[in-house]
Amino acid sequence: MLNPAALGFMGFVLGWQWTGLRLVLGVLMVFGLGYAVNRMVTPAQAMASREALSKLIDEDEPGTAFSCWLKILGRMTLRLVPEYIVLVLLLGAACAWLFPHIGPDIGNDFLWIVLFAVVGMLFVIPTAGEVPIIQAMLSLGMAAGRAGALLMTVPPVSVPSLAMLARSFSSKVLVFVAVAVVLFGVLGRLVAALLF
Repeated sequence: MLNPAALGFMGFVLGWQWTGLRLVLGVLMVFGLGYAVNRMVTPAQAMASREALSKLIDEDEPGTAFSCWLKILGRMTLRLVPEYIVLVLLLGAACAWLFPHIGPDIGNDFLWIVLFAVVGMLFVIPTAGEVPIIQAMLSLGMAAGRAGALLMTVPPVSVPSLAMLARSFSSKVLVFVAVAVVLFGVLGRLVAALLF
């Protein structure tokens, strides 16, 4: 959300007003959700996470910090990469089903905005990948509200990231973050529709 390179790229491609919108709402999202999630995690959950990490590191095994890091990287790669690939392929296949035809005739209807916010939160897009998507949408004459929704929901979370974090955070925390990101997308829509 606050990646300086992505914000600069956005400013040159979309205009600095979009960067300002992302920056203001991004600061609220990052620090607000960070604070809220920190308050939601109980001391027992934090202790369980530390114990799981110490088991993963296996401190009794001899080796340097670099060799321990390589072992953890190998274990996580074997577990997470296949999961990530499958989820990205499934989401890519669902994209054609979710968006058979979207054109400029779709305005700033609230239902469409919520749909864009939810879909933006679910899909995996590379860093700053939302910028050309939003640029294409705006050049096709689509309403600024939908662009504002995607601007706030594409970068922070996705289905694969939520699935990967499911072993570290409770489902209550993950659902809270997902719903909050969608709400920030709706807020981004409201602000974009009023200002642009």
